[in-house]
Amino acid sequence: MSTSHHFDCIVIGSGLAGLSVALSLPGSYRTAILSKDVLINTASDKAQGGIAAVWDKLDSFEQHINDTLVAGAGLCDKEAVTHIIENSPDAIKWLLAHSVDFTRDGSGQQLHLTLEGGHSHRRVAHAADKTGHVITHTLQSLLNSHPNIQVFEHYASCELLVENTHTETAECRGVSTLNLSSGEMETFVAPHMVLATGGTGQLFTHTTNPAVATGDGIAMAWRAGCRVANLEFIQFHPTALVTPDGKTFLISEAVRGEGGLLRRPDGSRFMPEYDERAELAPRDIVARAIEAEIKKSAGNHVLLDISHMPKPEIVHHFPMIYDTCLSYGIDISTTPIPVAPAAHYTCGGVLVNQSGQTDIKGLYCAGETAYTGLHGANRLASNSLLECIVSGRDTAASITAQQPWQTPPAYANTVGIKPTPPAGQTDAEPAPTLENVKTLMTHYFGIVRNNLDMQTALAQLNRWKVRLTEKPLSAVASLRDIELRNLLDVASLMLQCGLTRKESRGLHYNTDYPEKAERALPTVLAGKAWY
Repeated sequence: MSTSHHFDCIVIGSGLAGLSVALSLPGSYRTAILSKDVLINTASDKAQGGIAAVWDKLDSFEQHINDTLVAGAGLCDKEAVTHIIENSPDAIKWLLAHSVDFTRDGSGQQLHLTLEGGHSHRRVAHAADKTGHVITHTLQSLLNSHPNIQVFEHYASCELLVENTHTETAECRGVSTLNLSSGEMETFVAPHMVLATGGTGQLFTHTTNPAVATGDGIAMAWRAGCRVANLEFIQFHPTALVTPDGKTFLISEAVRGEGGLLRRPDGSRFMPEYDERAELAPRDIVARAIEAEIKKSAGNHVLLDISHMPKPEIVHHFPMIYDTCLSYGIDISTTPIPVAPAAHYTCGGVLVNQSGQTDIKGLYCAGETAYTGLHGANRLASNSLLECIVSGRDTAASITAQQPWQTPPAYANTVGIKPTPPAGQTDAEPAPTLENVKTLMTHYFGIVRNNLDMQTALAQLNRWKVRLTEKPLSAVASLRDIELRNLLDVASLMLQCGLTRKESRGLHYNTDYPEKAERALPTVLAGKAWY
């Protein structure tokens, strides 16, 4: 008989979104935080740049909103954008109230604000170049002072427990988990369940995401009956350090914001040839330009040069980047940094309303796992940590107020997805493994795509899913099995979103449809007949 735990609220995920929910709930709520690994191992912890917020008196909500809409290539939900950005000063104040130590200006009195690509104003509050680590470490250190919050490390969530599944009266009651320390299945039950599991970077060979980013929340919500949206928009960070050992390390957007220049191997600049904003163009444009230059040179990187900045300023502003590059023999004060794009952020996710509510009563979603409408077809730099805080606190407020359940709005262009009968397989076909899924998605669903590649990849995923589901879920006994199941589901949804979109927009560039459609519409997938 499996162990059963009962709480008022269960948060799956220990990144900034999950922490924002847990720390914003009243002390009377018995709250569990489930972490698949140790608490600190999250994408939030690895975020370098900072949090975009209207903090400077010369900045305005209108400017930040406009920058977000421009970066999102016409696909942002303006109401969501406005709400999140207008709450950005309060997000910073909330972090300051929790003793987050942001970098200050020369006077030591004001926050130092940096500039990043796509922004028209300096508005990115940061803690040197390790903002995510400083924030998550600070907030996680406060958990011990909240006796109502109990942390469960090394618990892998398997399936949501839903009554009346796939109907309009579906209601989430809890989640089944695998205790990775004991190997035993355990059940967590609560009237409020929050998915804050982060993104999907482990679908690709090169990613800035941690190993835990396997799309768990999106996959579980989809299987339970939730709609998902815009999963074709995968942001590849333009500048990840290219290393001899193959490890991926992010080189912050702020390096270009502070004047870093992208160069070809011969030293010549190329970004002015692609966009008038040059190195400060939105990430989708910069990533495609770097990809094109790498293909032209038949190499594996371009160069990012910040050597014009005095060494003391480099060490002060980018201490972690400086030390990491130096460990590979690169002194960035004198030598350009070899960089290439790497999978970084999932702009789509589980469809939610402004209160974080999904299609299933009792089930909420926040952070990168959710689709709020903020990012559109391309996330503006440093808007992600902002979204984690605002949406996380909105979700906590909704739970506390016991708001009537309102599912996200209906979309006339919703696509109903039915299982596709897989084609026959051969004995020579590669096995369904995490490594093979990464190779497949990297090859067929990278920065530039086409329909044939996406159809080929989807057919292979369908065959792998059949082979994997021959083993019943109750028999799943390893973390790799759980993660592989989730990655196969999310990869299939991404490809179906990509095949549904008959245009190129933002992060989704399809050579079969190179032009942008006249009307921007989200890609919404539903697996339930009643939509």
